[in-house]
Amino acid sequence: MASDRKQRGGADGRANASAKPSRSRGRGSGRGRRSSGRGNGNDRFVLYVEGPRDREILETWARRVEPAVARCIEERTVIMGGRQPVRALEDFRKRGGGDSGWRGLIVLDRDHYPDSEATAASHEDLAGEPGLELFVWGLRHIESYLLVPSAIRRLAAGFEGVERLDALIAAELGGDGQGHAKRFLGTGGSLSEALGTDLRAGEIARAMRAEELHADVRVLLTRIGALSGVTLPEPEVVIRRS
Repeated sequence: MASDRKQRGGADGRANASAKPSRSRGRGSGRGRRSSGRGNGNDRFVLYVEGPRDREILETWARRVEPAVARCIEERTVIMGGRQPVRALEDFRKRGGGDSGWRGLIVLDRDHYPDSEATAASHEDLAGEPGLELFVWGLRHIESYLLVPSAIRRLAAGFEGVERLDALIAAELGGDGQGHAKRFLGTGGSLSEALGTDLRAGEIARAMRAEELHADVRVLLTRIGALSGVTLPEPEVVIRRS
């Protein structure tokens, strides 16, 4: 089953996005409302991520919340090629920067830094650049937000070791997000050893439901929506009466 999955899915992510702005491909509008302001319009927003898998995961999560934001991520993302925010800064300035009405958002893993503030502080070269913002994940990696037992359990139903998922994930996160989710989810990692098969990060993201998205994920998607001119719908509140 694992080999069939790899044949269907191919490599994680897609090819690097062009550094030049792309035009909307007209797939129809989502539920979100676009701003008419030039500065916040989708044509002058760019999202910078570390790699193609980051884009794939973010786009998949966005589909659970607001299709217009998912389209924005698909069309307006530039791959930095690793943790290289200086590349994003250079690209942003080539476009004209904030003075030309551009808005940019750089998304970084926290990695080995103790907290997101420390990560942000390590990139002083980005501070003060008009129109360019930095978002750092609270947990160590974007993959850390895929460690949702219920989603993985649905995806891995029928495989051995499913009953151990909760304990494995709790041990990996360690209660403070210090675990190395990339190794945990990778080939030969604890999860693949327990299940007897590899699960791709993109597959886990697609198995997740809207209510399983971490608060950090929603904060980021909301900010992407705000900068690109898309208003995300408020979470639906259901009141049950006995």
